[in-house]
Amino acid sequence: MSAQSYTKNYLKIYFWQGISLVLSFLSMFIVIPYLTADPNIYGIYTVCLSISIFLSYADFGFLSAGQKYAAEYYIREEKNEEIKVIGFTGLILLVFLLLLSVLFTYLSFNPTLLVKNLAVESGYSVASSLLLILALFTPVTLFQRIAQMIFSIRIEDFIIQRSNIVASILKIISVLWFFRDGEYDIVGYFLFTQVINLIAILVNFIIARVRYNYDFKALFKAFYFDVEVYNKIKKVAFTSLFVTVSWVLYYELDPLVISKVLGANQVAVYAIGLTVLSFFRSILGIMFSPFNARFNYFVGNNDEEGLKNFFIQIVTTFAPFVVLPIIALTVLSKPLILSWVGSDYTESILITQFLLCCNLFAFFTYPAGILLLAQERVKDMFKINLLIPVVYWLGILITFKLLGLNSFAVFKLVAFFISASFYYLLIFRYLKISFSDMFFKLFKPLFLPVVSLVGLGLVFINYMPNYKSKLNLLIVAMVIGFLILVSFLVLFVFSDSWRKNLSRILSNLK
Repeated sequence: MSAQSYTKNYLKIYFWQGISLVLSFLSMFIVIPYLTADPNIYGIYTVCLSISIFLSYADFGFLSAGQKYAAEYYIREEKNEEIKVIGFTGLILLVFLLLLSVLFTYLSFNPTLLVKNLAVESGYSVASSLLLILALFTPVTLFQRIAQMIFSIRIEDFIIQRSNIVASILKIISVLWFFRDGEYDIVGYFLFTQVINLIAILVNFIIARVRYNYDFKALFKAFYFDVEVYNKIKKVAFTSLFVTVSWVLYYELDPLVISKVLGANQVAVYAIGLTVLSFFRSILGIMFSPFNARFNYFVGNNDEEGLKNFFIQIVTTFAPFVVLPIIALTVLSKPLILSWVGSDYTESILITQFLLCCNLFAFFTYPAGILLLAQERVKDMFKINLLIPVVYWLGILITFKLLGLNSFAVFKLVAFFISASFYYLLIFRYLKISFSDMFFKLFKPLFLPVVSLVGLGLVFINYMPNYKSKLNLLIVAMVIGFLILVSFLVLFVFSDSWRKNLSRILSNLK
């Protein structure tokens, strides 16, 4: 594929992901207020939804490892080897999905194992129904992940995004039916979203068959334990497994622990900040996922110098796109939350601010993580991902009596900053760039934009609305957007290096 083709695909991915992001944004501010109308039921829904996130990790690292090698086979035009890797990793995923489906079925008959104080009949019934629906649709994840792998290793993720956009629109519209006057059918809404996801996946399979003449018959025949494939990918797979366990402990367990220790209402309070954090994780996925395959292409072609230059370009260009929006939202978290979900969630403000700052240095840690995986630097990955959950849960155990619910957010941030520091040290050594050089490349251009952003934010916050209403939420969102725009204008005017780097990226991305 030519350089121009790669650039075109990146732009298509960002365009369609941008539309998807807008829809996710609308979903947050349209759907969530409906769901939060009953904090107790919303807390139960959050717990059940947090369980569904484990589906993202059900392959236990084998799928991400398989995707790395499938991308290398694809760039070398070894199609049979690509199919063998995808088939083998698909089998691993299927086995674990079936086990999870059995677990979710058991929990659906015993929801009190997940949520404390389910004495109210309606709450018990809701939790049971949500978990049963989750159990029935768990195997669908297999087809979703296979479709994602097929398109992403070809850097054509935008095709899946189109289907997902249509699905998202239908989900947003559906709240008008499931949460109309006098109706709060959260179970029906969840079932509807699962059915829509299944239809979108089937559409993607049809597109892959037509666009690539993809041999799905050969793919499903490859669903067997292939010793040769296993031996090739096991080192990366088991490292990914360890990373997966680490991230589950760090990112996904807190709602479950909170529900057992503090109950559904406190889960709802925490879930507001977690929703914003998840939203930013989605943004970061949009921002950096197109480069996964390219990192593996460089490794597959043994182009280390190209890999280094590519990494530096990505980090220096995308730093403002990560840092400035996070700071804007952090400064204006109070009016945002009060106008979005109301005064019942005042406790969520500080939690949201801490959780937002967890991604402050993600412009570096995300591509650094991709780089370590592409280069199979398993020892470094082990060290970092062992540190994260240990710091997180140890900090909570020590400070829970003092900080209460806030300890979960505080130590999520502490663990992130410590891991980010380790990433910096590792990458500096690999790139052979001094800390001062990287500091001036990254942070000097951001100084004036950040100062102007914080200064304006502290002025505007005194005039922001502070009660729940769609109009108020729109006003707050527009002010946040305005502040971000001003900060980027300051960056563009005062940073020659960023302007030149942005121009180079747009013309040279491959």
